Amino acid sequence: MPARSQLQTPEELGFSTARLDYLDRYYADKVQRGELAGMVTLIARHGKIVHFSALGSADIEKRKPMQRDTIVRLYSMTKPITSTALMMLYEEGRFQMKDPISKYLPEFAHLRVLRDPQEAVTDTVPVQREPTIQDLLRHTAGFVHALEMSPLDAEYSRENLFGVDVSLSEMMGRLAKLPLANQPGTRWVYSVGPDVQARLVEVLSGMSFDRFLEQRLFKPLGMKDTGFWVAREKSQRLATVYWMKDGKLAPIDNAHGSPGDAWLSEPWTVNSYTMDHKRKGGSYGLVSTAEDYLRFSQMLLNGGELDGVRILSPRTVAYMARDHLGSIGKLPGMGFGLGFAVMEDPVVAGYPGSVGTYSWAGYASTYFWVDPKEDMVVIAMTQHVDVSVPAAGEIRSQLPALVYSALLN
Repeated sequence: MPARSQLQTPEELGFSTARLDYLDRYYADKVQRGELAGMVTLIARHGKIVHFSALGSADIEKRKPMQRDTIVRLYSMTKPITSTALMMLYEEGRFQMKDPISKYLPEFAHLRVLRDPQEAVTDTVPVQREPTIQDLLRHTAGFVHALEMSPLDAEYSRENLFGVDVSLSEMMGRLAKLPLANQPGTRWVYSVGPDVQARLVEVLSGMSFDRFLEQRLFKPLGMKDTGFWVAREKSQRLATVYWMKDGKLAPIDNAHGSPGDAWLSEPWTVNSYTMDHKRKGGSYGLVSTAEDYLRFSQMLLNGGELDGVRILSPRTVAYMARDHLGSIGKLPGMGFGLGFAVMEDPVVAGYPGSVGTYSWAGYASTYFWVDPKEDMVVIAMTQHVDVSVPAAGEIRSQLPALVYSALLN
């Protein structure tokens, strides 16, 4: 990967300088209007950085500018990293896709399924088949994420599955006692499947999940600012998370409150990233920088290798980045692979992109995609709870329009 001083001119990599300048002006205007606090945008093509900008503030009240090395909470952009870790063990022959979860986590051997996903959690029926590891990777195991309003989502929160003092092992013990929302393999439901994946990594490798990531993924890839908490010497680089309160951006904290849409936006979870705690989850929890996440993404785009370090084989990456849902059901224009959404029809999706592009986003509006056809990685790092900040909610559809309109060759 190139250093920052080795940025290529946009024209050398097929982009228009003027149109990339417009991308920055577009988001700078959002900042000026108070619609966004700040944002880092990074575009790489053919393995070279073509655009890398930081706009606005990492903390408005403290007048702390957003920098290229600002650290952000990834939230659900943790999930592709988790799936990659598990697939590293798949390549070692530690499991097969169709293996039931209970083969390695016996607490899941006696699961039941809700008769109606919207009704009482006590009204259950037997599972028609056990959820498999493939189900975990593609979100068809029957788990939920405690982000909706169903009785089962409420039960997830009541059981404190996501507490900072709850280890993955403890979480699995609590999760296994709850019913599934749907019969395994019948429906795509965004879920805590990656947390179960993370526990599988622990059991199959004999290492804690955070240690596995550090030794097998982050250190080999040179992801020096990625982990589950921010050490004191780096804490000033951690951005503040914002929400829209009475029409103005406000930090999520005890003084300013939160949108209260989900436990993820409560002050205790938003501001728990400067302490080392027991929770080292697979669904959310990592912090990172744009440059670190580029190293992870470029490794995938390269077919599992970066700077001479082989993480996965090219065929495993291709297997992960294809649709695994088939007729089960999917997002509009999108399939879902093993850890990512996969672009199938840009017209139906409603924004430009190449068929076969794979991507995911985080709760605080971070976003990345890998476009194998254009040999391109795009990363956006910002910290806004998008359900309450409209401009942040638009990034996933607006940024592709701006990027692809700047790509001329």
